[in-house]
Amino acid sequence: MFFANQNTNLRGGVPLRTKITIPYLVLSLILAVAAAYIITQLVVENVEERFTKQLFEAGKISSELVVNHEMQFLESLRLLSSLEGVSEAILENDPNKLRTLTLGVVANDQREAVEFLDKNGNHILSIRHRKDGNPEEYDFSTGRQSLFSELNFVQNVLNQTSDLRGDKFAELVRTDGGDYLYISGPIYDSQGNLAGVVLVGESLENLATDMRAKTFAQITFYNSSGDVLASTLPDPRGLSSEAALETVSIKDSGSIRRDFVSSNISFAEILGVFEIRNDHEIGVLGVALSRNPLVEVSMTSRWQIFLLVAAAIFLIILVGINLANRITKPLLQLVNASVRVAEGDLNVTVAPESNDEVAVLAESFNSMVASLSLSQRELLKSYDDTLEGWAKALELRDKETEGHSDRVTQLTVRLAVAMGIQGQALVNIRRGALLHDIGKMGTPDAILRKEGPLSEDERRIIERHPRDAYDMLKKIDYLRPALAIPVCHHEKWDGSGYPQRLKGEQIPISARIFAIVDVWDALISDRPYRKALPRKEVVAYLKSQSGVHFDPKIVEAFTQLLKANNMVDI
Repeated sequence: MFFANQNTNLRGGVPLRTKITIPYLVLSLILAVAAAYIITQLVVENVEERFTKQLFEAGKISSELVVNHEMQFLESLRLLSSLEGVSEAILENDPNKLRTLTLGVVANDQREAVEFLDKNGNHILSIRHRKDGNPEEYDFSTGRQSLFSELNFVQNVLNQTSDLRGDKFAELVRTDGGDYLYISGPIYDSQGNLAGVVLVGESLENLATDMRAKTFAQITFYNSSGDVLASTLPDPRGLSSEAALETVSIKDSGSIRRDFVSSNISFAEILGVFEIRNDHEIGVLGVALSRNPLVEVSMTSRWQIFLLVAAAIFLIILVGINLANRITKPLLQLVNASVRVAEGDLNVTVAPESNDEVAVLAESFNSMVASLSLSQRELLKSYDDTLEGWAKALELRDKETEGHSDRVTQLTVRLAVAMGIQGQALVNIRRGALLHDIGKMGTPDAILRKEGPLSEDERRIIERHPRDAYDMLKKIDYLRPALAIPVCHHEKWDGSGYPQRLKGEQIPISARIFAIVDVWDALISDRPYRKALPRKEVVAYLKSQSGVHFDPKIVEAFTQLLKANNMVDI
């Protein structure tokens, strides 16, 4: 018979599988057929419709982003033109004064290109963001021949022309650095007379990159002939002139969609008119999505159906439980215990309450959980021993920090406890403190052990160690929650730290706590290039850095901790 080979030596009881399998076998078959039908109808037939909706949504957002960029240009232009002293600097043809007055606004607004012309169209000053440079790095040029003065959108300003939207005009300009979208506007002196022209712009390349980041779609700008001006695609393909003209001709009634292959990836692209201020048409905007999301959407729907089927099967099981409570009660206990184990509770035990296979399963489950608990404790201890070994290995390289990691780790944990941090967050702080300088593993010995001051190049090298720490640890799952201290412990409250120039509460609390402990230990310890400072002097220094280097609240908590533990007479 079907169950003839089962073990029947369970105190003479009927095997549980015999009791529960047959009633639900037919129900499971019916449910499987229904699930197959639902998957076919809901997943396969509706995927293309959802993809098309997603593509059109990305196109709509992209068009709105172009308008948003234009509005940001206008805000910067208005601010630059109204700055006190700008009109005088233009009338005096003083580019140095003009640069001093305007650079702060340009850098703060993160504008890529700004041009100043006098009222005759002569070039006075160019401010261009340095390619691949830091946000505050700009290049300047003065007195060169201007390619802007003869352009219509600049001439309109020089001639003090206005249209329905005012006295500001926009145009796409081809420069020696590529195609730029510019907006021009007048600068008036205190008597209301035209003093000059200011132009604010951004390259299409950067505009496409920014739109790509915000829409997750591939962005391409084409000119009116269909040629590619800028694109985030690895291998962009141009449009036919007919397609470009058709896109413009139907802009008020619809849009064009095309399929193409780029770098062996299939894309669907929606085409719309690329227009700027006053509905000025300058080309075509293409927004493309990979066809791969079709598969992802399909798999997502399949999982949703799977979960729905699983829930339905669970309801069927509940019916069986109601009909045979004595049989299934031990199973429910095992299910509940399994959920608690899955959530991390390894102190669970299940009391056997029957004389069938479930009792054997309960005993096996208890043994398994006990083994898992022991293995977890041993594994965590092994992990922590490894972290301490890494910290010790770094100390063996850098003699000036011997014992430093252990001291700052203990004191950081004490300060975190004093500030109310507990549980797993405290474990992560301890691990992060142990590994705070692990990135220095990649720093050359010649720099790490240098006794004198570091050169500028050497300082740049050693300041890479937070990023090196991130690269070393980011793929280790159990250390990822502890990354804040290794990566951010050199950030400063006022935003002048490194590597990310985080400011205030942008800096993780664990890194803010560790930073003050790290500086405290460094200053009260002997170093090859100096002796330890008196503790009172160090406390005074820490207080002076409140709100500059350190979080004021943490400075207060730390000084209270020092006082409470008689570590310094404050």
